[in-house]
Amino acid sequence: MSNKSKLPILKKLRIYSLDRIYILNIILLPLTLIYYTINLIKKFFFSNNKINTVPVIVVGNLTVGGTGKTSLVIWLCNYFSSRKYNVGVISGGYKTHDPNNLEIVDKYSSASDVGDEAILINNKTNTIVCKSKDRKKAYEYLVKNYNLDIIISDDGLTHYKLNRNINIVIVKEDRPFGNGLLLPAGPLREVPRVISKYDNIIFNKNKNSSLPGFYYEISELTSLSSNSKISIDELSGTSVHLVTAIANPDLLINNLKKFNIDLIVHIYPDHHLLNKDDFVFYDNYKILMTEKDFVKCVTFNLENAYYIPTKIVVDNDIKIMLNNKISNLLKV
Repeated sequence: MSNKSKLPILKKLRIYSLDRIYILNIILLPLTLIYYTINLIKKFFFSNNKINTVPVIVVGNLTVGGTGKTSLVIWLCNYFSSRKYNVGVISGGYKTHDPNNLEIVDKYSSASDVGDEAILINNKTNTIVCKSKDRKKAYEYLVKNYNLDIIISDDGLTHYKLNRNINIVIVKEDRPFGNGLLLPAGPLREVPRVISKYDNIIFNKNKNSSLPGFYYEISELTSLSSNSKISIDELSGTSVHLVTAIANPDLLINNLKKFNIDLIVHIYPDHHLLNKDDFVFYDNYKILMTEKDFVKCVTFNLENAYYIPTKIVVDNDIKIMLNNKISNLLKV
């Protein structure tokens, strides 16, 4: 899991996976320079080197949009919980009513207050989930009020006030760096060369890929109305509505098409608060959505609708690496 073994792979992927650069991207380059300068200033003045009393794992990416961060956070929570570690999670509350408000997520929390990702993590793990845009403040609150062994931050590579013991950078195999430009001319939060300073690079990959990382496994679907399950193979050869409000749904769409499903796709912005009218279709086709979108639709009583449970398969060498690192941190 060393950098030296991955950097040649990343450089090759970057060459063959760049999106095109259009005139608008070029026009935005002056703003990109401003963004880059501000980021350097933040890194210089706000970087926190204070020793953490509880180890912190930050799961992030170099690009905006979905790379599978929350899915990996859920897996990490369950993996470490199964090894008897007490785990806390920090979620940023993106696109909530008041992102700065600190709130502990429970069964009564709403997506509009704490975010869909925070609710999904709370539903699928036995962890304490704290929502706050101020990740340092959330960390201090968790340490003060709960007996935790590990704290995981869902996103936060560029939140320099939060010191971290382990950075995990997720890179999408198919589109690792977009057009190679920084925000807003491109999707990058940092220049690609900084990836060399991160020692834990994990790929969101295809199942048959040899790259170190994880892939999504789709086998069953869960009914929204009855909580019963059906095999995804039952949808083969049928037309299905896919309603999605996630970033970069291309991977999901391509995976579903492998099951010979005729998809009628309805794409909304990432974190969009879906409402019941978004599911009004004048036919009898089944409706599919991700589990992340499902947490925003629990009260809709939708018939003939199913969600895809969030499930990833992680390479064994990554499990060993993470377990060793956490064990060493806790010994210290």
